[in-house]
Order: sequence, then C-alpha cells, then structure tokens
Amino acid sequence: MISFKRYDPCPAYQQESRFMRVLFIALGSLIGLIVVAIAAVALFFDPNDYRDQITTAVEDELGRSFAIDDEIGWSLFPRLAIDLGGIRLGSGDGFGDEPLLTAEGVSAGMAVMPLLSGEVELETLRLDAPTIRLIRNETGDANWAFADAEGQSGDNDGAGGDGALPDWLAGLSLGGIDLSGGRIRYADATTGDRLRVDPLTLDLGAIAIGQTAPLTLEAMIERDGEQWDARINGDLIVRSDGTLSLRETDLRANDLAITELGADIGPSADGWRIHPLSARFYEGEYGGDIRLGTQQNRMPLAFNEGLNGVAMGPLLAAITGFERLTGTAGINAEGELALSGGGPPLATVNADGDFSIRDGAFKGVNIARLIRQALARLQGETPPPADETPSTDFTSLTGSVAVRDGVARTDDIAMDSPVLRLRGEGQSDLVEQTLDFSLDVDVVSSLQGQGGQPPEALRGVSIPLQIEGSWRDPSIRLDIARVIQQSQGTQIRERVEEEVDKVRDRLEDLFN
Repeated sequence: MISFKRYDPCPAYQQESRFMRVLFIALGSLIGLIVVAIAAVALFFDPNDYRDQITTAVEDELGRSFAIDDEIGWSLFPRLAIDLGGIRLGSGDGFGDEPLLTAEGVSAGMAVMPLLSGEVELETLRLDAPTIRLIRNETGDANWAFADAEGQSGDNDGAGGDGALPDWLAGLSLGGIDLSGGRIRYADATTGDRLRVDPLTLDLGAIAIGQTAPLTLEAMIERDGEQWDARINGDLIVRSDGTLSLRETDLRANDLAITELGADIGPSADGWRIHPLSARFYEGEYGGDIRLGTQQNRMPLAFNEGLNGVAMGPLLAAITGFERLTGTAGINAEGELALSGGGPPLATVNADGDFSIRDGAFKGVNIARLIRQALARLQGETPPPADETPSTDFTSLTGSVAVRDGVARTDDIAMDSPVLRLRGEGQSDLVEQTLDFSLDVDVVSSLQGQGGQPPEALRGVSIPLQIEGSWRDPSIRLDIARVIQQSQGTQIRERVEEEVDKVRDRLEDLFN
C-alpha cells in the first residue's frame, strides 16, 4: 500500500506569509480608522461654529475688521476644500466704512493624501468678483499700508527687510489663481485723483517657488476719461527672496505693444522696484530701472530708461497720437513723475534726456518746397504746386531735453539733410500737446527737386522758421522777405563802398 506524506512549506515561507497577512490587516484597519474619523468629523464638525474665532484671528493679525458674510461650505475627502462665500476686509481707522477688499466668493482646497507624507498641495484659489478700494485720505494716509508689530505703517517685509519668504511659505505649492469679475478703485482725497479698473480678470497657473507659472491678465483701465484696454501674457516666477520675475511676457495697451518683457519686481523701502527691466519695443530694445513709491504721497514713479533702434513713427502714434515724425531713434531719459498728483501725470514730469534720430522725416510739411514757393511769390513767379503728401526728410536729428513740470525745453536742436540744415531751440507742452520752436534754416544744396536752384540772395544766410500750435496741426512760418531785404541791403552797401573806393582812388591819382 502506497501512502502519501503531506508537504509542509518551509518555516521561512510561513513566516513571510504570516507577515504579509498582518501587514494587510494593519493597513486595512488604518484605512478603516481614517474613514471612520472622516465620517465622524463630517457628522460632528461644522466650521461655521468657528466663524467668530476665524474673523477674530484675521483681525488680530491684520489690525483690520474682517467679516464672512455667508455660510462656510466645506468638504473633507478626497480633497479638503473650503468656500467662504462673501468676505469683507476693512480699511482701518480714518477711512470710514469703505472696505479695502470685498469679494462675492473665495474658495480653495488641498489634497488630503499628500498630507500623510508631510506635503502641502494647495489647489487653485478662486476669487469671484473681488473689489479692491485703494484710498488715500485727507491726511495723506493710505488704506493699503498695514501697521507692523511696532504700529508703524509700512509694506510689511518690504519696508527695510530683505523680503525673503518664511520657510513654511516657501515650501508651499499652489494650484493657481483664478480671478474673475474683479474691480479696482483708486481715490486720493488730497488731490482729487481717481482711477478705475473694471473689469479685471487673472488666470495664473500652478505656483511653486522658483518654478514658471503661465500668466494671463486682462484689464480695462480708465482715468480722466481716457481708457486703456490692457492685456498681459507671459510667465511668472515667485522666488524665495520675495521677488516676482516676469519672463517672455507680452504687454498690450490699446495700440502700444511691448514684447519679450523681462522684469524682476521686488519690495523696496518706499514701495516697489522693477529692475532689471528689458523688452523689445517697436523694432528696438528697451532697458530701464523703475521705482514706484506706493508708500509715499502722490505715489512718485522714478525712472532711468533707454531706447535703442526704436521706430519713432508707430511708437509716438501709439502713445500720443502724434504721427508726424518718423525715423530710427536712440533715447535716454532719467527723472520722475507723480502718478497721483491731482492732475495729469505728464504735468508732473521732471526729467533730463537726449535723443538721436536718423533717416527720418517730418510728415505734413516740405520745408524746401515752402522756401521755393515763398521765393516765387516774392519774385512774381508762379509757385510750384503743393505736395499731396508733403514731407521733410532728414539724415539726422539730435538734441538734449530738459523737462520741468511737464514742459520739455531744448536749446540745441540740430537737423541735417541733403538739402537743408536746421538749428534752433524751443519747447513743447506734454499735457496741452503744443509746440513753440524758433529755428534757422540754411539751404546747403540745390533746390532742384523743389523748383530750381537757390537764388544768390539766400546764399550764406539763415532763414527764420517758426513752428507753433498743436502737435496735430502746427503753424509753420518762413520769413524769407526779411532775409532778402537784409541781403539786398548788404549788397547795396557793398556796391556803394566799392564806388566810394573807386572815387577815392581817382582823386588820389589826380592829386598825385
């Protein structure tokens, strides 16, 4: 009779199986406990019971009134999310009932499972119809300036600190920011200045320290009846030192276009500094250093800027609507203006600079043809017909400029062309957009293309040229008659002197 003996696994294998069963039981029990805990919290915990504690904590931290207008909604698993509904943050003492910030809805969330490994992954922060009211009261205090621990007004870490983010904040990641239906109101009671941004939308991708986040911002800006439709597309980087960096960013405001914008934005003692700052700007290059004094009265903006190889025609047309000057320009300027001064910011510009424009033209006037037309009339001839598209071409136009309270003055304008040479001085009001220039024109070559050769009366003399009026429709006057009279008088005197010399010589010969 054949008998079979039962096979027993080796002791090591039995130990491993027993260990795996225990591990699975332990994990299952842990998951069960988590589920039970979540259920218990969901049943017995209501965040609305802690609304008073939440608002008090915010008020103690910021020194401002804070209110949650609606019921707090929340969820716990698989994502921890909270919806505050409407909120209201006060402006502080001295600003009445006007809040600094209101919103119809604020919601955010975070993933639960990464918390088990000590990671904090915040989801997209959503802001529904937020309104920011920036107010400077009659005493010059600003509601956006928060008091620090010593009670001094400032911009927190930016006011004297290095602006570095706390370690716990530097380790956070945010799924992005989605802001829709936003509005900004700015009012300065010391100057009467007003600014309005409405609507404002912001779409910012996932944010992590040192990582690139795609950015799209759209805003309609209105000030003194003038509107700017602005749009920004680019990449934003939040750095651990508290600075923001824009990279490969395009900015458009009405017809103004800036491409390949790169900028580092960081806190300063008085507000913010944007440096280094570079961009492609109307076929040329731009570099600048901008300081914005958000903590100072009148909100001064200091600038040190340079443009190189810029197409002046489309640039001036986009900024000022002035379309009469073209050419490739190099411009340097250093100065400041006040963004909040009770009037147009251009009226507060104080700056010094210089410019050099090559291979350009003044559209709307042909100075050489004007000279020929005036000469023809004085000589009783038929003047040449006017140009359909008059223009004065030049090879170079240079000068230095001093701007004081929005009026730009120069005393060394120099323009050279194959036909003419201009030298002179004058001024332009940047706010009123008016001109007042006195120039001297020298004919240095043939006027063949304008109706003939220059007469002898104009050789070696300067023709006064006066330019006055508005940028769009200036008045241009040439005083050729006076020049001819002066030159003819000089010729008569020379002839009399010649005859006197001849008589003198004859008398001397007679008596000798």
